[in-house]
Amino acid sequence: MKKTFLTSVKVRFQRFSPKTKTFIKLCAVMAIVACGPSPMDYAEYYSLFYPENANTPPATKPYYFSTSFLNEEPYFYEETPTPKAETVEETENINAWETYLKSKVSREVIKSSLYGESKLSLLASKVSTFDKAASLYLVFAQEAERAAPHKTNYWDENPAIDSLKIESLIEMADLGFQNASNDFLKERYLFQKIKLSGEIGQYDKLIDDFAAKSSLIKRKSFISNWSKSRAAGATMALGDTTNAVFMFSQIFNDCPSRRSQADLSVRRLDSKFFEEALELATKNNEKANVLALQGIQPLQDGLGIVEKIYDLSPKHPLLELVFAREINKNEMAFFADKNSTVYGNFDNYYDENYKIDQSKIDDQRKNGETYLEKLLSFSEKLSSDGKVENPQFWNLSSAYFLYLKNENGRAMELLNGIKVDGNPKLKKQVEFLAFELMDKAPSDQTEQKMLNTVASFADIKEFRDNNLLLKMSETLANYYLNKKEDKKNGWFWSCSDDSDDVQGNFVKAFLAHSIAAGSDYGTGYQIGTTHNALIDTCSIDFLEKLIAFSQNKDLNINDKKLVELSNLEFDYMNLALARRQVLASEFEAASETLKLIPVQTLSANGFDENFASEAKDINLGKSAVKETPLIFVKKLADLKAKTSQKDASAADWYAYGKGLYNLSYYGQAWILTQRGKSTSDLEYQDEIKTDYYLTENARKAFEMALSLKSDKELAAKICYAGALCERNQYLVKYYSEKPDDYNQMDAYLAKMNKNELPKYRTFFTKLWKNYQDTQYQKMVLKECETYANFVK
Repeated sequence: MKKTFLTSVKVRFQRFSPKTKTFIKLCAVMAIVACGPSPMDYAEYYSLFYPENANTPPATKPYYFSTSFLNEEPYFYEETPTPKAETVEETENINAWETYLKSKVSREVIKSSLYGESKLSLLASKVSTFDKAASLYLVFAQEAERAAPHKTNYWDENPAIDSLKIESLIEMADLGFQNASNDFLKERYLFQKIKLSGEIGQYDKLIDDFAAKSSLIKRKSFISNWSKSRAAGATMALGDTTNAVFMFSQIFNDCPSRRSQADLSVRRLDSKFFEEALELATKNNEKANVLALQGIQPLQDGLGIVEKIYDLSPKHPLLELVFAREINKNEMAFFADKNSTVYGNFDNYYDENYKIDQSKIDDQRKNGETYLEKLLSFSEKLSSDGKVENPQFWNLSSAYFLYLKNENGRAMELLNGIKVDGNPKLKKQVEFLAFELMDKAPSDQTEQKMLNTVASFADIKEFRDNNLLLKMSETLANYYLNKKEDKKNGWFWSCSDDSDDVQGNFVKAFLAHSIAAGSDYGTGYQIGTTHNALIDTCSIDFLEKLIAFSQNKDLNINDKKLVELSNLEFDYMNLALARRQVLASEFEAASETLKLIPVQTLSANGFDENFASEAKDINLGKSAVKETPLIFVKKLADLKAKTSQKDASAADWYAYGKGLYNLSYYGQAWILTQRGKSTSDLEYQDEIKTDYYLTENARKAFEMALSLKSDKELAAKICYAGALCERNQYLVKYYSEKPDDYNQMDAYLAKMNKNELPKYRTFFTKLWKNYQDTQYQKMVLKECETYANFVK
């Protein structure tokens, strides 16, 4: 059973798309034993333009561009506010009742009765003392709601509906409509009648009722649009998709509380239905509404739609939204180098070996440059035409495009003319562009201004905040490196590009990059890194300089500010230095560094759970005497010194080899060289041909130990330890050359067993041939299944 299950999993993995495989590998690598980043934002991508810069009507935030086509986060990731926020529909309806009842009933009671735990009968009883007609409607509405229950989950059975009961209620709704003394109740009775008719499929009657009775309501409110939405749905159900699209387009524009229903009703429809609906419109605004609804649909270039909306209705309330979508959508292409690996990426940038294909990235970026040039031309046209409602948005858009083109002078001219209003995102956008475009001539004043601006962006709420801070920290780092922006082809290229002509203060540049790094224990983002991961990339020499700079008591005010903003932890810097020293076999220096690290820091970084002074592999699974990391490293330093002497014994070399082995992926002291590890490293890590996985240095130590005179029991132990190293080297070869095609696996395994595995059995051979009479060999034969199979 176990083999069948594993096989099925492998077959399924082979059939996944390259992007899915990459995501699975990412998850496997992130499943580390020690510590790692938190869940990422699944809709994240590299974008430097806030969609909130656009002035948009209420309830249109879901229509900002997202890599999630339906703008729906996975249910297991979505955060539900506590207390739950009111929806637009709830607010609109509650407010309407509060106004109608002239505040004689508290808003809390109205809300609880309409959408909370209370029943409508509670509100009805309170209203009955001063408005019998409204009370009777509420009692009726509660009965109508009970008669048409809906399932909670899509997998539930559809609840049974009493059609006769609903027909009776339809008659009551019609009577209530006729007897209602005001439009407020007429609208609601009509809505209930239309809704109930839809529940039993009386679509023709529903449409006729709406057409006949809606016109009798003189003072219409949003409830009439609720009825119209039901009529549009019935129209679509009867096959008249074009007319339904036209109706939904007007609802989408006019009724915030039914925007979502209108949008979802037309999702994935062919563009021809929008084109046909456009023909039904007789007024420019109606036509613009059709185009606006089409413009917020995914999987299309919308600039042509924006241009048509502008020609028809320059002040259309959704014009800016649709254009902002085009900016954000095409950032996916323009920043293809950064967006090629994000989870939400919907373009294939992989080659046949599931590696990123740079040529595909280059092609997509060129497409982005071409399209953004068109967007620039359009935004400049609208800025100068004088017809739009909000020229600031179009000037800001043009400034952003010019910034991307490295036309900083023109961009700054536009930016200087923008007045920042109460929109906090617009304020951040302007400040970001001003920071990027400012004159960065080296001076204390320039540095201070840059640091203060970056500091104001340090509070990260969502992925675009993270992107802007990343870009600004890169810009600040380049300022410290005296590095110029690359102006290839006149378009913006990431200032993180490598360049040979860089000279400057690398320590301060590193600290600048650290400003945008996140905590290992905070919200994770795909684009960017964490403080600890960033520090882990540093060399011994650089870490020593970084620590010395950070701890310097004589720093000037700007340097102190930079160190403060970097949020680097001194103790973790020492831990990273100790790890680097251990990796370089500088054990004496590492022991001195470890003395500076508090026990609490080691505990917080996983040492309590993931450190032991001896490898279970070599001890045949038996636990060893516990030592502290400091004692373990100090012993390694002593053993290294001993083995450098000519009179080193076999026992010295064996003990040294065991210590080196314990520092590897297979040991229990790996955390002294790595921040974290995954149980799937060998299968999914790209680089496994390092000593951490190969244990070559340990093998050499065991070879040296075996070459020296020793008693047979010790020699047998050395052989077994050496065999473990050979096993590790075989595993590296096996996984590094394993084919991706599952159908080739049987032949590959047979070839490896026949041609390669025997090459990695030299220590087992020596153990069997030379030390059969030892007690240790007999114990290995009993406890090691691999060895037992080898000697058969």
